[in-house]
Amino acid sequence: MKAFTRFHERHPVVTAMAGAAALTWLFQRLRAQLFPVILPEPTGPYDVGRAAFDWVDPQREEPYARRGNRLRELSAWLWYPAEPERGAKPGSYLPAGWRLTSLFWRFQASRVRAHAIPGAPVARPRQRHPVLVFSPAGFPPLYYSSLFEELASHGYIVAAVSHTYEALPLSAFADGRLRLFRPASVGGALKASHASHDEDVHARAEVVRVKAEDLRSLINELERLDAGSGLLAGRMDLERLGAFGHSMGGNAAVELCARDERCRAAANLDGGVWSTVGQEGLPKPLLELFAEHPEYVQSCARSVDQKVFTSVEYCEANREFAVDGWQRLYARALPGYSVQILGAGHASFTDCGLLPLKRGSFAKQALGTIEGRRMWRVLSDYLRAFFDRHLQGAPAPLLDGVSPFYPEAVLAPPASLFPPSPGS
Repeated sequence: MKAFTRFHERHPVVTAMAGAAALTWLFQRLRAQLFPVILPEPTGPYDVGRAAFDWVDPQREEPYARRGNRLRELSAWLWYPAEPERGAKPGSYLPAGWRLTSLFWRFQASRVRAHAIPGAPVARPRQRHPVLVFSPAGFPPLYYSSLFEELASHGYIVAAVSHTYEALPLSAFADGRLRLFRPASVGGALKASHASHDEDVHARAEVVRVKAEDLRSLINELERLDAGSGLLAGRMDLERLGAFGHSMGGNAAVELCARDERCRAAANLDGGVWSTVGQEGLPKPLLELFAEHPEYVQSCARSVDQKVFTSVEYCEANREFAVDGWQRLYARALPGYSVQILGAGHASFTDCGLLPLKRGSFAKQALGTIEGRRMWRVLSDYLRAFFDRHLQGAPAPLLDGVSPFYPEAVLAPPASLFPPSPGS
């Protein structure tokens, strides 16, 4: 005590700051215990397990490294049907280094409660489960946990790749290594562009190519895991494999499915189509799920005033490119489904509508008006209906017409969902 008193007399500012930090930590800990934010309870018959792994792709150089001659290193998270031991507890929503990302997205990660149990045994020995591979965009894969837990509880193994250098503000490997975000990994998509539209199409198509190759690498790694002796060995039915993704990750999922015969069906969650698949189409089952996107129905002058685009010319080119790409995909898919979720914003396809985001969070501005749990319900049910039908041959009447239980879902071709306003 005497030593502390002497230190305080010499360094009063330091001890005051330490005391304030201690009080802040104590307050946050108490709030996390007294006022937890619990993700929606999965509705399927299975409990959910979670695992992570890293690997190196020996065939590819790292496209975003500052120094050459480095191989592409990747990480993935898996959610799967599980039979946990009695008393097993769910893991942290954001484990290890990923917890640092909550500072950027402005929420207290320790308050959030997920349901997946790390390393739990896979459900039903000798049964194989269909597999879904997922590509995020900007958000860490763990920020889609509520959706993945729901799908896994209904019998799917979901493998979400972490595109190294893409997650904001950092990517974390399962072994604890961190990689800071690099702007080239998103092709300038985080702000209104001052480049030409053709330049942006080229840059973003290159990002999508890298992401699609990451998904291909993930499938290769899943094949090795399935043939091995670990947790998921012999448990993945890779003959029933689908791909989905959000934003440019949605484009990557469709691009992968067009180039890789192992993929049987793809879903695009609100992703623009920058790569060649938007011109050529996907002759496989395809689901496109959209937010509202007022920038594609209001006048371009208004969108420029709102700083969505930097010029009317860019707006017109982007709108035509986006809507035409979505429409071609829909028309050429075998079959194609197109659903707009009213009230959804671009970030509504993540967990962000369920998280205790603070004022000023970048994601909060992109959430739209739909309530978080309702968005989770609608999104989960349409995705599950699509993959149930096309990977498992199950009935999916939800895809066949408007349902009175889902008034937020508008089933229509993309060109009908996003008609330009008169005079625009």
